[in-house]
Amino acid sequence: MKSFRMAVVAVVAAASSIFVVPGIAHAADTQLGIDVGNIAWEQLKSTNTDVQYRLKERSGTDCNFYTGFWADPNNDRYDSSGTGTCGPVSPGYMYRNGSKTWDDVRWRARAWCADFAKFAFYWGGAKYTGLTSAASSFRTYGINNGTWHARGSGYVPRKGDAAVYNWDGDADLDHVAIVTSYYDTSTDGNHYVVGGNQSNTVSHVLHSNWEAAVVGYASPVPK
Repeated sequence: MKSFRMAVVAVVAAASSIFVVPGIAHAADTQLGIDVGNIAWEQLKSTNTDVQYRLKERSGTDCNFYTGFWADPNNDRYDSSGTGTCGPVSPGYMYRNGSKTWDDVRWRARAWCADFAKFAFYWGGAKYTGLTSAASSFRTYGINNGTWHARGSGYVPRKGDAAVYNWDGDADLDHVAIVTSYYDTSTDGNHYVVGGNQSNTVSHVLHSNWEAAVVGYASPVPK
């Protein structure tokens, strides 16, 4: 998975508003999607100093909190990825021995956009089985669960969807981020995302689905 490259970027003040043009048919946001989208948004906008500290990777090395969460063997949700620690330690919620605790997470290093998106699915209450550290796992997840919407299908992205991107058109999908809002000017319209590993940090950006980089969207499904 390659580093995020911004093609169209617009930082806006709020992600909670959904902009809708009357007369355009679209599916309503689901409560699950809202919950997933809110987790992503709260990572960016939390005033908690520990959460704010985790937003930027260390020195452009892919060393980050979100990979640390999934790769920490003390986490009941440990994904067996086994990557080595890379320096920083910062606290966060995780389940240890069946109890939700606020405890130290040792950061790990790898490309981490999918680890961030999986974090949003997990804490938002969505099924996360089959999701890995690869952006492509979100397309597979959508296909396997019947919630994959390919670019050009006429789908209007909804809050909480995982938007998947391919910057160079090869077989390797490059990036995934969580839709937080959209501008419904037509089907396959513009959407805002919060994503990890976007210029080495967590950020809120605008993308146009008419760009060739957009592959499609995977909507979260209940556990």
